[in-house]
Amino acid sequence: MKQVQRRVGSLILLALLFTSLMVSAQDDAVKVVGSGIVNPVFEAIRSASAATITVEASVTGTRTGFEQFCGGQSDVATANRAINADEAKNCTGNSIDYLELLVAHDIIAFVTSPDAAYAQCLTVANLNLAFAPSSQSVITNWNQINPVFPDTPLAIIAPNDSLSSFAVLDGLIEGDNIRADAVRQSSDADIVTAVTQTPGAIGIVSLSVASAAGESVKIIDVDGGVGGSTCAAPSAETVEQRLYPAANQLFIYVNRASLSKAGLQDVLNFAVGEAAPGIIGGLAFTPPTAAIYETNRVVLSGTGNTRPFSEASTSFSIPADANGQVTIGGVASARSYLDTLTGSLGSLYPGITFDINTIGQPAGVRRLCNGEIDIAVISKSLTPEQEQNCQANNISTLPIDLGKQVVVLVANAASSHLTCLTNEQLATIWLTESDSKITNWNQVDSTFPDQALTLFTPDAGDSQTGILLIAATGSDVPVRSDTEVNSDPLYRAAATANVEGALTYMSWQDYQAVLQNNQERIQLVGIKNGDACIQPSVETIANSTYPLTQGVQLLVNKASLTKVQVQSLLWFMVSDENFSLIEQSGFVGLNFGMLPGLRQTLQSAFVEAAVAASQAAEATPEATAEATSEATAEAPPEATSEATLEATAEATAGS
Repeated sequence: MKQVQRRVGSLILLALLFTSLMVSAQDDAVKVVGSGIVNPVFEAIRSASAATITVEASVTGTRTGFEQFCGGQSDVATANRAINADEAKNCTGNSIDYLELLVAHDIIAFVTSPDAAYAQCLTVANLNLAFAPSSQSVITNWNQINPVFPDTPLAIIAPNDSLSSFAVLDGLIEGDNIRADAVRQSSDADIVTAVTQTPGAIGIVSLSVASAAGESVKIIDVDGGVGGSTCAAPSAETVEQRLYPAANQLFIYVNRASLSKAGLQDVLNFAVGEAAPGIIGGLAFTPPTAAIYETNRVVLSGTGNTRPFSEASTSFSIPADANGQVTIGGVASARSYLDTLTGSLGSLYPGITFDINTIGQPAGVRRLCNGEIDIAVISKSLTPEQEQNCQANNISTLPIDLGKQVVVLVANAASSHLTCLTNEQLATIWLTESDSKITNWNQVDSTFPDQALTLFTPDAGDSQTGILLIAATGSDVPVRSDTEVNSDPLYRAAATANVEGALTYMSWQDYQAVLQNNQERIQLVGIKNGDACIQPSVETIANSTYPLTQGVQLLVNKASLTKVQVQSLLWFMVSDENFSLIEQSGFVGLNFGMLPGLRQTLQSAFVEAAVAASQAAEATPEATAEATSEATAEAPPEATSEATLEATAEATAGS
């Protein structure tokens, strides 16, 4: 009997031990919930990492995945969008401290036959006309999408609902689902084949498949409606800049308390490592840019913001009764932009007024460092003396880059001597001293031909003139007056194309408009920088090696960030709706995708300024009380009484 009891006791102990081991194993498993599109991405990364990890994965959908994750029921949430404000609030309320990684882009490309020259760029409105459910049997021709398109029957080749490309398309198009008369295909390869065989067809495939198809299809640009000329080709860069709208971003969210679970850190390290792009590309998704991978590494290290992609969801809004004056000084190159920006804000919020005095950087910075103005506009770094002046007056600043203003020179294509010019030659060509004196190219340089010099300029006072002459001469001096003046860059480009030896200048954006106008017989002029001749390009503008480039920055007095009128101006400036004002003012380098980050920076700065002001206010009474106490203790009673009586008498007399 005792032997039986011992045996039963042993079995019970073994069962308890097994149960304990099972619970321990389950507790150590990494629970993954979320998107049916992103879960396989996590699994592919896990498999390639060779990490020793136990994973329990469930496809719940992104929304339910966030509910479970923020409820503490999972370690990882996968998502085909960033967490929203309500979901983030739920995580915070449940003390879930998490990090987010942007691991892939699900980008779709709209493709047509290479012969379809009429569809170079489509707007989102065009795409809605083509694909919306309400277009069924109604929109059947390309000229119904855009009247300038030819009379060509429209054929829609779309993915089945099971493909991730359909989810991206459905999210872009208004209405529930897409038109029912679209021809559905079960694979991207079948869609490419159908497009190549069907006249007037437009198809939707993943960007990786469209790129691999080569010249068999044409990839259409999409205008995301950002303002200005925003036709953008599909790419990781244009998606991250928020210029190309036909994409979903794929995220992995991790509870930081779960990072100690076996193998999870190894998987995440692999997800942000050098091999990760190859894994993502193999899944027919598009890897993020190198900049995003670097951000991911910072997130994972815990040394920076752990929510860089979603924390830009902000809570600040301009109060309806906002009022007060904003004072601005500095360089004049941004004056046109500031006038337009403040005019728009003032029309919506008439209580906010502006005092803008663009009398140059030295005067503007001096007033800023003396605490006389809220914002200084600068085009070059502060000198050590200016920095010391600010420090001496306890003025700290928040810098905000507006981008770079760029001037390009456009010459007649037959003028081979105008392929590259020096600053000295630019000064000789354009300075007012050359009026009616320098009329031939061989007067500019003896090696140039005996050819009449023909110049076309924008209106007097155009900011491009100042940028050109400051770069060439070091100062904002008048341009010569014996030129042909016209404010239209398209006209100036066409006129330059028609006259050998002709030269004009314009902004980088204006030059892009000239290119889109298919202007022929013109050439860009390179500018000497040391021994090299630098042509203007996105790269040379970004790295400032192209000489006719001027960066513009706002320096905001941090103490002014507590003023609602200053907050309102800055917030208005970085809103999505007003980004076009920046582009239209000729600034290059501040892209649409940077705006959420700027809003996040501003909101943090507003909070920090309020805290600093509160701390200063609390410290002031204490310091005053100490000083008063010390003075009272040192002063004789008679002196204190006399001082009080005198102060009372002065106050009474002044009332």
